[in-house]
Amino acid sequence: MKIIVHALLILLLTVTAVAGSTFSPGRIDRIGDNLRWGHPTDGLQMSLSSTEPRGSELQVAFRNVGHEDVMLNLGSMLGNGRVQLPDRISINFTDGYGKTRVFEFIDKQHAGVAGRVDDYLVALRVGSIYTLTLTLDQFWCHETKEFAIPLSTGKNSLTAQFVGKGAQLDNGNMSGIALLNFWLGKVESNTLVLER
Repeated sequence: MKIIVHALLILLLTVTAVAGSTFSPGRIDRIGDNLRWGHPTDGLQMSLSSTEPRGSELQVAFRNVGHEDVMLNLGSMLGNGRVQLPDRISINFTDGYGKTRVFEFIDKQHAGVAGRVDDYLVALRVGSIYTLTLTLDQFWCHETKEFAIPLSTGKNSLTAQFVGKGAQLDNGNMSGIALLNFWLGKVESNTLVLER
């Protein structure tokens, strides 16, 4: 019994030491090391991967490799956060025939919903990762009027892009949000190649 208690005490002290340790760049490289990342921009990195063999489901991840905690405004929310729309994420897509176009996030199920709309805010601490699961049919191309990313025969290349902005939606009782430390700028993910 004493051995078990001693082992549990050592485990607790180890977990406490890791949780209280300071940020180091060498440590963050091990976080999300199974993902491929784009180049960091002002402390933010973005990753794009496929979660299933056919490529219809995508995983978009954000990683804070900077030296301060930041807020991301990923888009908008409806129903007091019950519906979250990351409409600041787009996909630069080149199909197997070499045709390139930009697809933007759209949620056809909630298009045109009336009522309160809030900013889609995510707090991203130093060393943290925030991940979204999205599907090809949640993107559309304004230029070609395609309502899904159409993977074609051959190598299809996809690069995710995020444009960070401050608070965009003023709901009166939320005016203090504009003072938060938002990440501003544009960052791109790695290029994901899906072959069919």
